[in-house]
Amino acid sequence: MHPVAALQTEYSPSTRDPEVELLPLPVSGIGFVPYSPLGHGFLTGQLTSPADIPDDDWRKTNPRFVGEAFEANLRLVDEVRAVGAEVDTTPAQVALAWLLAQGEDVAPIPGTRRVARVEENTAADGVVLTADQLARLDALTPATGERHNEANVASMDR
Repeated sequence: MHPVAALQTEYSPSTRDPEVELLPLPVSGIGFVPYSPLGHGFLTGQLTSPADIPDDDWRKTNPRFVGEAFEANLRLVDEVRAVGAEVDTTPAQVALAWLLAQGEDVAPIPGTRRVARVEENTAADGVVLTADQLARLDALTPATGERHNEANVASMDR
């Protein structure tokens, strides 16, 4: 048997699945590495309509980024944006700061293609959220829509 050093799964203010079965487990010394901590870009506040997503982008077929689900999920962004305005920071930094506040063993890995975004994301380490702000973010209802479309789900367990 080999010891587990880290666990990686999707986790963000919009994807809270790990809170049900993984995070309550009493483990020590195991790091938690949330991927897609910005909700595949949704929590950056840059997407305001499905038209903002390029036609060749996989999110065009993701259940969380289409139709009524997209509109419903804007409420998450609105609250993250509101907290950001209170602490004079970006929605992305708020989402990352919320994750970092979940424990010392949490190390989110946001993906990006731009140096400016790396710098913005790194600066989230200096964002301090109040207990009230954390509680408001904790109270957010998770995103509407499945995490993946049927084709992606079918390919995951191969």
